[in-house]
Amino acid sequence: LIEKAFGLTLRNLIEDFGAGTHSGRPLRAVQVGGPLGAYFPDTLLDTQLDYEEFAKAGGMLGHGGVVVFDDSADMAKQARFSMEFCAVESCGKCTPCRIGSVRGMEVIDKIVEAADETERETQHIILKDLCDTMESASLCAMGGLTPVPVMSAVKHFSADFNKGEH
Repeated sequence: LIEKAFGLTLRNLIEDFGAGTHSGRPLRAVQVGGPLGAYFPDTLLDTQLDYEEFAKAGGMLGHGGVVVFDDSADMAKQARFSMEFCAVESCGKCTPCRIGSVRGMEVIDKIVEAADETERETQHIILKDLCDTMESASLCAMGGLTPVPVMSAVKHFSADFNKGEH
């Protein structure tokens, strides 16, 4: 546990204070702000830790928690975990969160298992629409923020979603 002033880069935080990955393997992704924070690739490690810079990069500081993933992480599984987290933690009051998160897990499974690019692209469109609905129509931050890690994984780690291709 450390406390530092804003302005430190994510790279400095991880390398100088966190000693890299726990396994010692190369870093693949970093999630900042809790389980609904964006997954950042190593190309975003020089992002300064402050609200504005993280927002520009598509992330959020949230509660300040940092999870570092090494190169063995499957980011499609992490995206699915984000939807599963929402499904488990949802209070059930609103449909976008309650149903959207369950459908999100199913759609991610279909993307990963897709046998060809046409099928995968169709499922990506459905996932994007679902995430847009969750973001704009959920009653609280749980459903509204669940798309953040999901879509960041799709954006930065798209190869992980192509496993079904032969």
